[in-house]
Amino acid sequence: MKKIFLFLFSFCLLSCFENEKEKKELVAKNPYLNQNSVTVLIPISLWNGKVGEKIREKFAAPIAGLHDCESVFTLLPIHMNYFPSNAKLSRNILIISSSFKTQTSHIKNKYSENQNIFTLQGKNEDILLKQLQSSSKEIMNTFYNSELNLLLAKNKINTKLQAQIKKKFLVDIQIPADYQKGLQGENFLWLRKDVGSGNNNLLIYTASFSALYNKNALVTNSLFIRNQVSKIYVLGKTDGSYMITEQAYYPSFYTTEIQNNLAYEMRGSWEFYKDFMTGPYVNFAIRDNKRKRFIIIDGFAFNPIHTKKELLFEMEAIIKSTKIL
Repeated sequence: MKKIFLFLFSFCLLSCFENEKEKKELVAKNPYLNQNSVTVLIPISLWNGKVGEKIREKFAAPIAGLHDCESVFTLLPIHMNYFPSNAKLSRNILIISSSFKTQTSHIKNKYSENQNIFTLQGKNEDILLKQLQSSSKEIMNTFYNSELNLLLAKNKINTKLQAQIKKKFLVDIQIPADYQKGLQGENFLWLRKDVGSGNNNLLIYTASFSALYNKNALVTNSLFIRNQVSKIYVLGKTDGSYMITEQAYYPSFYTTEIQNNLAYEMRGSWEFYKDFMTGPYVNFAIRDNKRKRFIIIDGFAFNPIHTKKELLFEMEAIIKSTKIL
């Protein structure tokens, strides 16, 4: 009897492991679970018309700073009458439907965890277009921030490096375990992660209020500081070469918030003076009112073969975890 019980227990345990393995494989193969993908449930007539154009304009806009045309979200349109079970697992779902009732609703975790479902209803195309115009920013921010938080939650943290940054800069940043400390100076730290054919890089340094707030425009001062730091620390293989902000295009510049602190976000491309390397960057200057300074974290990616969207997104998630102590 004891042997039978042990056999049954072992069989059940093995079955559980096999089922769990199959489940993980199915999840890994599910395109609706890809990072920054949005499942759009919509009638074909609306997708092929002005409503579909507006959705693509808002949600599939190109990412600033990338030479290759990579969009913020990957859109996965599905006909209203066909909603397969694997699509229901999507974390980001946008439903567009014709209805005499005009409304926008938001439901969380209906079919799976970490899920946001937005439904826009209207009786005609014009009303749906107005709803998209007024609601798209909130919907996109919800989807985007949810993806950022999920990415951070998945990462194992380099607690040793986190403690060193706390001591040096008096900030708390969630640094993933696969980032390593590189070059450092009195007021500077370079973190690096190898990614196949390239690398992710995070530069941490500070600047006084007066360095950003003077007679020049904020973006001009931000570019000047970035270029000055790069000239000192980010040197190329060729003698006299160093990283600069690409001069052919003006960067995108926004005012935002990080962990309840005012921040300035700058995105663009970098290149090397006297060399041929190039890539995208995202730069955040976070205001530290207590010490009258800015914590500046600059993330730049180098990966000449593959896409850079995921690399930038990971660095943005790390930067947005910054808490001033």
